[in-house]
Amino acid sequence: MPRIIRPDLAFKQMQRYRQVVAVFTRYGFGEFLGLIRIWEYINIEKKFLHRERQLETLSIPQRLRLALEELGPTFVKLGQMLSTRPDIVPHNFIVELEKLQNRVAPIPTEIARRVIESELKKPISEIFSSFDDQPLAAASLAQVHRASRNGSDLVVKVQRPNITQVIEVDLEIMHNLAALMERYLHGTYVINPVGLVREFAENIKRELDFRIEAVNMRRFAQNFAGTAWVHVPAVYSDPGYTQRVLIMEYVEGIFISDLDRLRREGYDLKRIARHGADIGFRSTLEHGFFHADPHPGNLIIQPGNVICLLDYGMMGTLSNRFRERLGRMIYYIINNDEKRTARALLGLMESSQVIDAETLEVQVSNIIQENAHLSLREIQVGNMLFKLLRLLAEHHVRFPTHLIWLSKAITTVEDVAHKLDPDFDMLEYAKPYARRFIIRNLNPANQTREAFLTALDSFDLLRDLPYDAGVILDQLKKGRVKIEFEHIGLEPIRKTITRVTNRLGGTIVLAAVLVASSLIVVADLPPKVGEVPIIGIAGFGISLILAVVLLIAAIFDR
Repeated sequence: MPRIIRPDLAFKQMQRYRQVVAVFTRYGFGEFLGLIRIWEYINIEKKFLHRERQLETLSIPQRLRLALEELGPTFVKLGQMLSTRPDIVPHNFIVELEKLQNRVAPIPTEIARRVIESELKKPISEIFSSFDDQPLAAASLAQVHRASRNGSDLVVKVQRPNITQVIEVDLEIMHNLAALMERYLHGTYVINPVGLVREFAENIKRELDFRIEAVNMRRFAQNFAGTAWVHVPAVYSDPGYTQRVLIMEYVEGIFISDLDRLRREGYDLKRIARHGADIGFRSTLEHGFFHADPHPGNLIIQPGNVICLLDYGMMGTLSNRFRERLGRMIYYIINNDEKRTARALLGLMESSQVIDAETLEVQVSNIIQENAHLSLREIQVGNMLFKLLRLLAEHHVRFPTHLIWLSKAITTVEDVAHKLDPDFDMLEYAKPYARRFIIRNLNPANQTREAFLTALDSFDLLRDLPYDAGVILDQLKKGRVKIEFEHIGLEPIRKTITRVTNRLGGTIVLAAVLVASSLIVVADLPPKVGEVPIIGIAGFGISLILAVVLLIAAIFDR
């Protein structure tokens, strides 16, 4: 069910609701809004949803992209997130949503300066030796300016004013729409719309806190300390960073997408491709902390074939157990072991769904055999991984968020590497990393440590077992044990019962008014009009109105 609107957001939400409904309707999604009964929750007429613009030349995915772009940054970022979910979003929608761009004008210079001074508690002139009023780039959440201090070139990232309030209103609306989808569109429980919105809200709120990005940059830099061909921009603590302002080192270089310039200036593209893949495998399998958005706009090449990554707002974290299973799955894929690949893939899932292992193994085998005749160089790892995820989606399995991010990151790195070096062999390059990770986990010292920790956990469990059992028995004796269950598919029955009850109640009232009016007429009670009692006439009139209403309702039900 939609959540109760906060009083301080109520007016803004209702205005924004109308705007969202108007935009989606204009692009041909009024029928969908009608299915989730949006008119019951905001004050619009149902017929308004059918006033749609004729857009026959555009496909549904194209219309969705245009609608999201028109609705602004929050909806654009939602579309970008959905473009990374091949488990629930059809391929033709993903292709279109990947085109979403944050087309925004830069905020006025005086406002940017005001935000910086408010956050750092000093005038701009005291903070920087120079500050360029013309932004280097402007995005939906923030923009960056070049500055200098004590002879060092800097980049100042400034958050847009009031963007937090705008996003908060949009997130409330998204949550309510997702709740309506789950209530009225049966079968969406597998997609889990509310869960998706909740996941999206957590991600975008992290992006809005630049302090988290600063910690991410320092952690990533520490992981690759001593690696000469990896550079992470330094974060400056003086004058400081806040939730809305981040000061970093200014980095010069060539964007990795500018292949012609890289060749012209003598860069080794094959070495850069190997370095990029190395960053990906080391950050995932060794460190468990990877860049979740390594698109070409976030990759700069510096002299010496050094790779510099930008924008650390979206980072993925992997547990040691997850990395172990991931390493095994990559190793099994390389060796065409479909049975173990299927089991390793299931081990990466968090779902409690029961899956027919034999059927899954056959389907996984088909995917692997599709690539069996290809050389390792021709196999696209990211494409194969997405096929495996779509296969599990057909079995109604939900995926952990970091697995989706990892799949997207692998696909992006692989695509960039192949553009740099068409002969680059991603699987062959991955083989030693996977083998090394497996050997390291099979190391007797590591196994002894794991066995010790397992024994320690078992001891804690046995020690606490009598107390936990006592608590459960005590609750049973006091009758405080509750069993909760969730029904799925009973909504149509509930609606039918409600409708029948309303009709029955109206019929009883109609009969009662008719009987009472008839008794009044027979009793010949005053006041009268001519020879007929006025109250009796009024009762018959009310009965006629009720009868017409019930008849119309019955016709509309049909």
